[in-house]
Amino acid sequence: MRLFAILARAALFLLLRGRRRRWTPGRRRAPGRRPVPAPEAGSVIAGKAWVTDGDGLRVSGHRVRFAGLDAPELDQWAKHGDGYWFKHGKRVKRALIRTVGGRHVEVTVEGVDQYGRVLGRVTCGGKDVGAWLVRNGHAIAAYSDRYKDIESEARRENRGLWSYDVAFDPRDWRRRQARQG
Repeated sequence: MRLFAILARAALFLLLRGRRRRWTPGRRRAPGRRPVPAPEAGSVIAGKAWVTDGDGLRVSGHRVRFAGLDAPELDQWAKHGDGYWFKHGKRVKRALIRTVGGRHVEVTVEGVDQYGRVLGRVTCGGKDVGAWLVRNGHAIAAYSDRYKDIESEARRENRGLWSYDVAFDPRDWRRRQARQG
């Protein structure tokens, strides 16, 4: 009888442990897990950088997007000079992880985008990470003229996406994917 009770408790524990529920918009958040309010333009967010994609980070509970540039989507393809195709967005994310992943960064807030992400200039060790992305051909100057000169330099030097046989502007890639459904 005692063995049966122990086995029943173990089975119940395993059953309940596997029932993790995901948060959905209609459900209440767990206590202490309130969303972080969006910071004001001109303020600075500082903390460890967790890379989410080629132009996005999580810093101190905020989703951050680099202002003034656009990087390839994670599923975006490019064709190398040797003739093989690869996921360009994943390559950019890996490069960004090597550069700032887990390191202390500062984000000078410029605003909030339509998806609720903080837009800003990201610096790590006093260096502009966005400029580094564009200079190495990992991103294009977009939505402002901030990095246009740096992009021209990257094009002249055939760095990153400017050296590939086939590479797409991330904005064109997203439009193309939306049309394909």
